[in-house]
Amino acid sequence: ERSEEVYPILLEELVALGFERTFIVAVDFESGEILPSASLNCSKNYLERFRSSLFATENPVVDVLHSQRPSVVKDSSLHHRSLYCHPILYSNTTVCWEAERERRSECLAVDNALRRRKMSLESQVCGTCSMRAYAALVAVELPSRETPDLVLLNNLIEMANRYLSRLFKVEHYYNRMTDMDVTIAQLQTVMQSMSDPVILTDNHYRVIVQNRAAERFFKVPDSTLNEGLTEGLARAVEMNNLLFSAALSSVAVSGVEASRDLTLIDAIEGEEMLFEAVCTPTFSRDGMPLGMVTVMRDVTDLRRADQELRSNYEKLRAAEELVRQDRDRLNVIIESVGDPIVVCDGFAKVVLLDPLAQNLFGLGERKESVPDEIRLKNQAQLDAYVTAFTFGFADKESGTLKLTDPLTKQEIEYDTRSGKIYDERGQVAFTVTVLRDLTALRRVEQLKVERRMLEIEKFAAAGRLAATIAHEVNNPMEAIKNAIYLLSDAVKSDAQPVYDILKSETERVARIVRQMLGLYRNNEQVKPINVNTLVEDTVILLNRQLQRSNVEVGTELGDLPDAVVAADQLRQVLSNLVINAKDSMPVGGKLRLRTRHVRTSKEFPLGNIRILVGDTGTGIPKELLSSIFEPFVTTKGEKGTGLGLWIVRGIIGNHGGKISVRSRVGKGTIFKIDLPAVR
Repeated sequence: ERSEEVYPILLEELVALGFERTFIVAVDFESGEILPSASLNCSKNYLERFRSSLFATENPVVDVLHSQRPSVVKDSSLHHRSLYCHPILYSNTTVCWEAERERRSECLAVDNALRRRKMSLESQVCGTCSMRAYAALVAVELPSRETPDLVLLNNLIEMANRYLSRLFKVEHYYNRMTDMDVTIAQLQTVMQSMSDPVILTDNHYRVIVQNRAAERFFKVPDSTLNEGLTEGLARAVEMNNLLFSAALSSVAVSGVEASRDLTLIDAIEGEEMLFEAVCTPTFSRDGMPLGMVTVMRDVTDLRRADQELRSNYEKLRAAEELVRQDRDRLNVIIESVGDPIVVCDGFAKVVLLDPLAQNLFGLGERKESVPDEIRLKNQAQLDAYVTAFTFGFADKESGTLKLTDPLTKQEIEYDTRSGKIYDERGQVAFTVTVLRDLTALRRVEQLKVERRMLEIEKFAAAGRLAATIAHEVNNPMEAIKNAIYLLSDAVKSDAQPVYDILKSETERVARIVRQMLGLYRNNEQVKPINVNTLVEDTVILLNRQLQRSNVEVGTELGDLPDAVVAADQLRQVLSNLVINAKDSMPVGGKLRLRTRHVRTSKEFPLGNIRILVGDTGTGIPKELLSSIFEPFVTTKGEKGTGLGLWIVRGIIGNHGGKISVRSRVGKGTIFKIDLPAVR
């Protein structure tokens, strides 16, 4: 640097004053070392004796440098000669132009001129311009016999330091300007290489600098000046400048960085393009606004893609909603089936179980209470069945599967109905298996057999009784009929009506005897039916009688599965109970009929249908409750036969159900009927 050329000139002037040996040591503020910088008439070994560090305070030369005062240092190694040491430091009595421009009082040159302080690496950096100062020490070897003029020596060194300080600052400014030019050139290169339009504007929205991408929209190409400017191109550029100025004015009001959408016209292609303009205000060091930097990003394709994504998203949501509705509909159907349902994938692995199937295989809410033995056994049975069906050739299959009920620990036979679901490649994607408990059907079939055997026995007994009666009654009846026939000619006209009655009644008795053989024959078939229908039919049938007796009827009918019953017999049961309730309320009252589905119980593992018939009548005496279903037991006195409830219990028992009663005298009676549900 040119400031370093001052050192040799200064040393030559000192030698011209009559001093034989002189040198300068400078401080390296990067490392803190003190190194020889320039010398006259000094050997290399001589200069090496003054190489030191700012931290070596025991060195007298370093001590003089820290004190910032000229001093004479005596050294025995100099043959009784002394050194005049004069420190020089970047200093000035007035602030530099950078501090004046920024209106700041902090200036390193002024601080060094006004304050003397121990030199450190941190303190010699300007807080305004970040310039690092210089520091050195001029050493002059004094003659031993003559008394030198130290005032002249001091003035010369001080004058050289003032000149050096000004030159040092000018060089620093020059270097900064050179660096700034390089930085500006680099920034321009970066800006021109950007594919997005970049524009620098002043406070009046006038363009200062713009890159080539921005000139495409805001500047007329130079090539069109010679060829003739087209009207459409000029209008496009003018329109773009108006739109851009309007966008800048709306953003500049906030005074902060903001972005907005801006639609421009491609002056060359003539197409509309959508940009996202990001505007950032620029400020001077004292906070005054200078203008705006705007970077515009082409979002035409992005917005088009965004619209397509939004459209696809809406379609996806609509499809998802359809899938959700189908799933909810399927769940409702599955829950309404009332049978365990198992869904497996193409590798015969279970992927879905409805609540009934979860309970059956020990995976539901009561899985902790299901023994591992039963769970593993049922799972093994299911895996074997599903595997054979999945990898078999049949698309649909029906069969039976024996599983253990986790509640009753009893083995239950299930009817299985399975089907396959294929994917678009024709491969098995899922299999669906529905398990139907055959216990209720087996029980009904067993009851049918038992009832049929009982009827056969009754028919046999009735046949024997009828044969005996026919044998015993037939002969007297034949004699009576012959006698009546013989008297037909001897009957007087006034006795003819009596004769006709006698004849017809005799025929009726004979006909009754003949009909006794078919007395217990029952041809009614059982079939699945909804009990609620029978309850409603009974209420409608007996409604007029109930109204005449001032009986208020209420029904609460639940959602029931079908039950396998004989409809007429169950109507007889309900009619009998309703009429009994009416008779127990001679002055009127309330009658309630309720039905509900009990999903599981000890007596009915697959659930049962419960019918409740309650009244507010006179009630049943406590002593009759235990025998109320026995024949010839009645609460109606001579008016009743005592056979109604006995018949009711027989019908309910034949259907595999149970009937019970609760009653309090003066409060009312409730009959409870439980019938097995059919799934």
